[in-house]
Amino acid sequence: MVPLISKLVPLLKGIIGDTTLAIDNVATKLILIGDGRVGKTSLCSHLRTKTIPGQYNLTVGLNIEVHETLMRGTSVKLVLWDLAGQHRFGCIRSDFYMGARVALIVFDVQNRGSFFDVKHWIRELKRHSPNTPFILVGNKMDLHKREVSTEEAKRVAQEFSAFYFETSALEGENVEELFQLATRLALQGTAVAY
Repeated sequence: MVPLISKLVPLLKGIIGDTTLAIDNVATKLILIGDGRVGKTSLCSHLRTKTIPGQYNLTVGLNIEVHETLMRGTSVKLVLWDLAGQHRFGCIRSDFYMGARVALIVFDVQNRGSFFDVKHWIRELKRHSPNTPFILVGNKMDLHKREVSTEEAKRVAQEFSAFYFETSALEGENVEELFQLATRLALQGTAVAY
């Protein structure tokens, strides 16, 4: 997989430019992981465009998007790595964890199976990027057929000393706040200069 990474580096430099650790130009990598169809791509899309894709398209391997934001007067480029959630992509995901400052582990509150798999995603994160903090994200809170309670999800987050957030990518509820928290967590560590 090293050749794949070596091909991604020039691509990323082209996407985010030549950044430094200067106070006014910081880039940091956030990864989104979780089962397929839980809304990872929709969260990224809503953050950037305030809309979500009209049709579901399977993420094959990886989607990378860049979102610029301000945090305490500092311009921050969030490099969002949206990793494919299907288990068959597990062998290629491992290289994508490198350099992540924060992970968003996303599940669908109306899909108990995606919540059950959260511990799998935590183990995978800890195996490939053991010091990366994460936020547990219950998405699709706008839908009414809820199978996972807020209290149950909070208990899992507390078990791993993580934050818990509920979002609706469709309605945009808590999406900005989620990424603001993720940015603050990422900037507590050392920001990455690409």
